[in-house]
Amino acid sequence: MDENSLHKTQFSRLPFDVIAPQDQALQLGLVTLETDMTIENEFRHFLGDGALSLIHTRIACDDQVTADNLTMMEDRFAEALSLFPPQYAFDAVGYGCTSASLLIGEVNVEKIVKSHIDTKHVTTPMTAAKRGLSKLGARNIGFLAPYVSDISQKMCDDLSSAGFSVAAAASFDEDRDSIVGCIAPQAILEAVKAVATASGSTSLDAIFVACTSLKCAPIIAEAETELGIPVLSSNSALAWDMARLSGLSIESAGKGALYS
Repeated sequence: MDENSLHKTQFSRLPFDVIAPQDQALQLGLVTLETDMTIENEFRHFLGDGALSLIHTRIACDDQVTADNLTMMEDRFAEALSLFPPQYAFDAVGYGCTSASLLIGEVNVEKIVKSHIDTKHVTTPMTAAKRGLSKLGARNIGFLAPYVSDISQKMCDDLSSAGFSVAAAASFDEDRDSIVGCIAPQAILEAVKAVATASGSTSLDAIFVACTSLKCAPIIAEAETELGIPVLSSNSALAWDMARLSGLSIESAGKGALYS
């Protein structure tokens, strides 16, 4: 067919309105690890689909979890944050790495993020977990992590410095994030119960499961029912803290005592 004989479509120009700032949903941002296969799905569980906009960016990181590899992310924030929409204003931004937020420093993470993007609040899983444990009145806690022992020890030391007594601790001793993200929820549940048992005569106030790659959302409610104490994960605590900081109202059913 001759191109000249093709009919040219005529488009009518239609009016539209834009959403006024006061009518926009709460704006949340999440800096997700390149290797994390879990956090986005878990945030949909904990935050639901209410009046929020959740925008993600990914930060380059190595699959092998070592202190050196984790701290290297400090120099990679600028590139990751630059991939958020330009001149976008957030109500709260979360950095989705528990161990790196500890090693880089929670205050330092907040400073870096706020120096690159417009946000009212910044939080990390370690920041959120300590706030959540305090909110629940927990002091004697159990600790479960997938990390190799030196990183797990640093995390327990930090919790102790914040006033929490780590009465029982366990680790999967796995150093690859790609494997951690595939640990079965049922295995995590059994490990949480093992931590509770390992506390012996010490009564635990709560158990904290550290790592955003661990799939804890399906087992938190069941674990709390069986053990009779709150169970927090990195993702449940981070989502809760971002909701709290931004003033987001969310349903509490099935999400654990932290949301009650």
